[in-house]
Formats: sequence, structure tokens, C-alpha cells
Amino acid sequence: MDTYLPPSQQEMTRHGDKLSPYALYHCVFAVNVSQVLPHWHEEAEFTIIREGHATYQIGPETFHVSKGDLLFIPPNTLHSIYLESKKTMISDTLVFHLDMIGYSSMDQCSISFLRPFYNGTLKLMPYMNHACPYYNEIYDSIDSALYCVDERPPYYEFLLREKINHIFFLMFKHNCLTQIKISKSAAVHMEKVKQALLFIQENYKEPITVRQLAKLCNFSEIHFMNFFKKVVGIPCMEYIIQLRLKIAADLIITTNLSISEIALECGFGNLSNFNRKFKANFQVTPREYRKSI
Repeated sequence: MDTYLPPSQQEMTRHGDKLSPYALYHCVFAVNVSQVLPHWHEEAEFTIIREGHATYQIGPETFHVSKGDLLFIPPNTLHSIYLESKKTMISDTLVFHLDMIGYSSMDQCSISFLRPFYNGTLKLMPYMNHACPYYNEIYDSIDSALYCVDERPPYYEFLLREKINHIFFLMFKHNCLTQIKISKSAAVHMEKVKQALLFIQENYKEPITVRQLAKLCNFSEIHFMNFFKKVVGIPCMEYIIQLRLKIAADLIITTNLSISEIALECGFGNLSNFNRKFKANFQVTPREYRKSI
């Protein structure tokens, strides 16, 4: 089982490889790793919350999740995770490419179901809890798929493919889906937000203003701020600070750079401001964080 590395924006990491386009992640979120910033990738995800509470932002929708809840994240969908308290949250996630179940084949299943799911015109229910009448059936199927990847019994590749197909079968059987008409303007708006996220990722070391980002997207500043918060789940400037802090935390534990060098490297021109925001986010100072890892 792989360790989950909190990503940012569009992931360049391949989950699995061409021959095995899937990966299982056992995720433990605590004070020192309390969030996964907004990102997207071409694979889909099935997740079971094992312990604790968190907030998931999936596209424009927000879900407050707890032990036993299920999440279904489509390909190319912006999503993020935020810990709701100082207590640990644990989840298991299967990330897989739809090629696992025949996306690339031009058969009826691919054309009618998998391709619309991939391009966003067919949407599965993103969240499910025990109140759902078919929850147990779908929970058991996802849990079985996770177990299959973790234990890898002989010929498990056949078994995993069958289990992922069965999960989709159950979702369709119980009508856990909606047909979506994506307007041209909505699609353009979403791409503009992704463009802004990529700009932030590439320029986080430099000063970034809402005016810059709004101009990049050809939006007014107010429209940009409102739409960004709706899609990403947090205000734009807060997102920039969170991204810088996450990168700073990575540098603290992976390099020998001084704290002041890291602050400058991550776009903080003022060391005391960096220390204050870091402690507010991680509940420890940068130096304490380095000593604790």
C-alpha cells in the first residue's frame, strides 16, 4: 500500500502504470498533515472513511464526512480535503484509470457509460452514508476491491477488474447518477479556474494578486473571487497561503535550508508573518515541526 502524498493542482504523478493503472492509498490526516489542497487528475477515486471527520470539496459541492462514509470522485474533477478537528482522520482510497474497465474500447459500455462519466456529462452520486438503502451493498463492494489490491491474491488482476465493474454496476442499478448538461460558459469558467490554479502553482514564490488572476481569466475581481471560492471551497488568497505553507512544510523536512530561506523560497517576504501563519496552520512553529519529524 502506498503512502499518500498530498498533491497540488493537476497531478503529474501517475497512479499505477500503463500495465497496472491503479493505486491504493491509506491516508492518515492529523495536525501535521491536515489537508489536501485542490487538485485534479485523469483517474477516478473510490474512498471509504475509516475514522474521524473531514470536509471534502468535490467540484462545487461540499460534504462533511465521517466514519463509514463513501466518496466517488470522477476523472478530471477538482477536489480537496480539510480536517475538521485536531483529531486524526483515516481513509482508504482506490485511484484507478477507466482503462481498467474498458474505457478505451469503442464498445457499447464505453460509449454509453464510461465516456460520458469521464467527460462529465454523466455524474455518479459523489457521497453516500449508511442512511442510503443500498449503502451496505456498495460499501462491501468497495471494501472488497480495496482488500483485493492490498492483499493481491493470485490472479487478483482479474478479480479487481470484476470488482470495479461490479461497483459501477451497482451504482447504475440503483440509479446513483444524473445526466448533466454542461453549458459552454460553465465549462469555460471551470477551465479558467484551473488555469488560475496552475498559474499560482508556477508562481507561488512571487507576489500574486487577485487582480492578476482575474485578468488572467478575463473576469472582474469580484466575479473571480466568488467563482473561485465556489469551485475550490476556500477564498483565493487563503488558498495561496495554504499552498505556500504546504510547500514550506515539505521543504522543512526534505532540505537543510534555514527557516528564513524557506520562507523566502515560498513567497513569504516577512519571517515573522511566515512563523505566525505556519503555527496557526500546523499548531507548531517551523522549528518545532522540523524537530518532530
